[in-house]
Amino acid sequence: MPEDELETVRRELTRTRAERDALRQELGDLRAMLRMKLGVARPEPGRDELTSLGVATDAEIVDEVQRLCEELARLTSAEQADDGRWSGIDDLITQNRKIHAIQAIRTEFGTSLQLAVDLLDERYTRLRRRHPDRFGESADAYWDGFRSF
Repeated sequence: MPEDELETVRRELTRTRAERDALRQELGDLRAMLRMKLGVARPEPGRDELTSLGVATDAEIVDEVQRLCEELARLTSAEQADDGRWSGIDDLITQNRKIHAIQAIRTEFGTSLQLAVDLLDERYTRLRRRHPDRFGESADAYWDGFRSF
């Protein structure tokens, strides 16, 4: 093989190794970020006998993502079932009929007055985020004159 072709092959090999190393670093960073976000960590011996948290394996990361997907599916289906119970109450909330909404919440869910007020606040926030066009007044004006505990 001529010397100039050999040098071209060496440069290409050096470039390919640099790309590989960059991809390995990027994959390691991705795994570390996923580990932190998912709370998946394995104790590993560190320097000077200190324990550090190691990067989770791909299988551990995938298992945790699968668990979160299943939990989200359960929550979503439970929320959809609850939406049927909330439909009439939602109308009261969007019509700014807070007292009637609190009465309906207490009747539907059998809650205390304080919990009904808290549920009204949470539901209002959710509805406001999902359907801002259903409200005739601003978020600040909605609660004007309403005093809770």
